[in-house]
Amino acid sequence: MYTKCPECKKTHTLTLPQLRASKGILRCRNCSVMFNALEYISETSDAYIAENLSSQHLPWDKPNEPDNTFWGLGVLLAILLLVVQIIYFEGYAFSQNSRFRPGLEKICHYFDCKLPAYKNPDEFAVLHGSFNPLPDHSYEFKAIITNQATFTQALPNITLNLLDYNGKRFTHRVFRPQDYLPEATAATELASGATTEIRLLIAAPKTGIGGYTFDITY
Repeated sequence: MYTKCPECKKTHTLTLPQLRASKGILRCRNCSVMFNALEYISETSDAYIAENLSSQHLPWDKPNEPDNTFWGLGVLLAILLLVVQIIYFEGYAFSQNSRFRPGLEKICHYFDCKLPAYKNPDEFAVLHGSFNPLPDHSYEFKAIITNQATFTQALPNITLNLLDYNGKRFTHRVFRPQDYLPEATAATELASGATTEIRLLIAAPKTGIGGYTFDITY
């Protein structure tokens, strides 16, 4: 290898041990100028490279290869954190979505976990409803509902509204499953396509009853 003094243009022979020992800084034997030999290094004595080699790799330099281990680990942790946040904040909403529910049930079956009970009052159909007076002046409310959802649903609440003779609601009450289920029934869910009967005894209010409505809610 060769280098050339930038001051007097004298060509000098270079060796690797010489470069290592001087760290690339040489003194010109002709004009005594100190210069960076690497900036003017050449493979031939009649030409030289007049450019800064700080951006080039010399034969004895070790290539700097980026270590992607920590980068990959960071990306993995970020993805896991995102999944945990989605499950924490949106997990219940996903479990109540009919599009995602089948896939989530398969995942839970694999990991032996349990999803929150499916609740969609719009997927209950009312097959029968009545509100009739009894001989003791109380009333009996009856309703038959069926679960039209693809999934088992939690039994709903029944909101019974009593109307006066002008059709205005003057009172209401929310009945939970434990209020209308028989005492011997321990089930709190209704399978897909299944039907259940609701029966409630209502004490006669002081206001005359002109009608009734009821809502299926949670």
